[in-house]
Amino acid sequence: MPEPAALLDTAMQLHQRAIVVDAHHDIAIDVLHRRRLGERGSLSGVWGPQLRAGGVKVQILPTFVESIYLPERGLRCILTQIDAVGSDLEEDDRLVQLAATAAEIDSVIANGKIAAVLAVEGCDGLGGDPALLRILYRLGVRMVSLTWNRRNEFADGLGEGEAANGLSQAGRIAVREMGEWGVLCDVSHLAEAGFWDVAKFCRGPFVASHSNARAVCDHPRNLSDDQLRAIAESGGVIGLNFYGAFIDPHSPTLARLADHAAHIADTVGVAHVGVGTDFLEDWLLEAAKASVTEALVDPAMFDLWMPDCCRSEHLPRFSAALLARGFTEDDVEKVLGGNFMRTLRLPARAS
Repeated sequence: MPEPAALLDTAMQLHQRAIVVDAHHDIAIDVLHRRRLGERGSLSGVWGPQLRAGGVKVQILPTFVESIYLPERGLRCILTQIDAVGSDLEEDDRLVQLAATAAEIDSVIANGKIAAVLAVEGCDGLGGDPALLRILYRLGVRMVSLTWNRRNEFADGLGEGEAANGLSQAGRIAVREMGEWGVLCDVSHLAEAGFWDVAKFCRGPFVASHSNARAVCDHPRNLSDDQLRAIAESGGVIGLNFYGAFIDPHSPTLARLADHAAHIADTVGVAHVGVGTDFLEDWLLEAAKASVTEALVDPAMFDLWMPDCCRSEHLPRFSAALLARGFTEDDVEKVLGGNFMRTLRLPARAS
């Protein structure tokens, strides 16, 4: 086995040549927050250098609606985050550029920039109306999670516990239509009954953008082996989540995250393993600083991710952990982005 330094050097080289796709990083809400404070161009000016340092070539940007804005302002929150991202890149697209198709992603990468793809995490505020989802699709959204952990008119999130139901009629229509448009259905926060409805009604691949293996860490946000198989059978991908509690409740480490990757690969094949970091730490800390006296903010409050891998620039350390776990360089390239790019290249399907 090569020394750790040699593995990290190899990982750095992999990240330079691979198309690294992060399927879930909560940057959009941070961009909106910064713009409200008068800061402009943060996607290329603040986030772009971090993404580039980690070799990220495609960043999926989910919108997220905080509970305090529900129900009346849910749609407004989604739209203002989409607008913030678009406005930010209109003002400064030196490093990051929006993309809504595989051809656009390829073009952005060929021009040496990072492709940003819009997504929606939780359809709260849409009132169960698939027509509003069609509008979001026309605005460039290419991945949709019907729920966060809450209940809405489309489906129940896993936070509803044993009371959770499956998809509503509106949810079933939405899942079918997303398949027709070529929008990826994301099941990471969906209650289990809803998950199996998606497996039944989705036309084409569906994904879990940021979830781990329940067999390795028994957490409700992680997926059972049967769920892993259902995603794989659809042609979809499971994006590994870097949030500590979903890796190991006692000792979340890169080696343990590599255990999740190995379990998923052993269960359904490496072709269905990806990355969805779920990074949010920067926004949590900056928002807290803006809300209270900075001296009162304890950074330990936000120690929710692995300290050695909590930002995009740290991602080569994860790849080094995969190499140490026995993954080949070709397999690591698939995990880093090749597998998610396969799903992003799928065309809209005929109804």
